[in-house]
Amino acid sequence: MKQLSLFLFFVSYTLTSQTSLPTGTSNWKPFFTLEPNEGTDFIYDTTALVAGGGVPVIGITSSNDVLLSYSGSGQPGSFFVRNNGTIYDQRGIAPAHGPDGSFIYLPDGKIRFLGETPSAGSTQQRHKSHIESWISTDGLAWTKESGIRYQPGTIDDSISSVASLAQVKDSVWRMYYVGDFYRTNGARTAISSDWGWTWIGESSGNILRRGDVDPQPVYLTVGGVRLYHRTGFNTPGSAKSGVAFTDSRDGLHFDTLTTKLIIADTVGDGMMKLDPSVIRFSDGSVFCYIGSAPGMNQPAQPKLTIARAKKVVNVRRTASETPAKFTLEQNYPNPFNPSTVISYQIPLNPPLQRGIYVRLKIYDLLGHEVTTLVNKEQSAGSKELHWNASGVSSGMYFYKLEAGSFSQTKKMLLLR
Repeated sequence: MKQLSLFLFFVSYTLTSQTSLPTGTSNWKPFFTLEPNEGTDFIYDTTALVAGGGVPVIGITSSNDVLLSYSGSGQPGSFFVRNNGTIYDQRGIAPAHGPDGSFIYLPDGKIRFLGETPSAGSTQQRHKSHIESWISTDGLAWTKESGIRYQPGTIDDSISSVASLAQVKDSVWRMYYVGDFYRTNGARTAISSDWGWTWIGESSGNILRRGDVDPQPVYLTVGGVRLYHRTGFNTPGSAKSGVAFTDSRDGLHFDTLTTKLIIADTVGDGMMKLDPSVIRFSDGSVFCYIGSAPGMNQPAQPKLTIARAKKVVNVRRTASETPAKFTLEQNYPNPFNPSTVISYQIPLNPPLQRGIYVRLKIYDLLGHEVTTLVNKEQSAGSKELHWNASGVSSGMYFYKLEAGSFSQTKKMLLLR
């Protein structure tokens, strides 16, 4: 028990960047890392990328090609996605790994795929599945690895949905999966400390709300994880059901009160939006591939579709584009651990059209100054900075912006 406690303490760290890898290894992580304000608003395209397709899976090859595979009611297949998501080069063959799952990028340059496989005795009323694995040197050709990678315990003895993976620290990876739809009906986690070869159950129950399924994680530049998922599995076709996301400071504990629905079932084709898979291309475009499925008694054919995020453009403003007034934005994320972003706007300072002296300070709940983030003259424009609170205890804090006669204070919550 003591060894298990120490292990769980170790893996509770906030997700960090991957260590340096050998030449020729996939540079995968930038494809799955977003700024906090990216990937929050999407435009849904009802045009089918693949008719009868579904369950999109995105992998990055050793040559840094984006490979999109899919399964569904039709024949499984795959595309090379080129030119920032504007060209889809059909490979004409099904992926040589399982039909759904996710990837672990190993330090020797190889890639491991973990996917769900039905167990003996599985029925529609009682799903029984487990996780198996495949290995590849290039992300294209795959060899089945022996043995079962993960089988949940007796309380939740099944996996019913795509297993998605996120790196916690070096060899430590977290698996997000969905338990038996007819029992747990929610997302759970397992943890591995040996690059995905062996796993143990981690979460004691659902990490999202009941009915929030198909989890797919991306990393945030300020630390932590954003989990895209389907919300409202039990209410298909509802304006409150569809693809949503929830952020977490440690990738395990999610504030479900902040869940944001981004693509409702009622949008576009009115079909169920399932299995979101999000990627960020090098030009800043963020795409969400979705398996759209017909609801009950709906004659429509399932399809693989795309939602494109509205681009967030951060530019330096010219004099004619400067803000009209002082503004202090709410920090993001909030609550946070250990880093957060604070943004503010400075208008022109007439009559000299020059900068103005700015102070931005952090205070604790008793009004004691914790740190000074800005204490200098700044020119007009939009400003953004990060505060890393690694050496500060949990609790409520205040940040105060002062510039000339302007003064504004906002509060933020640090949770560990």
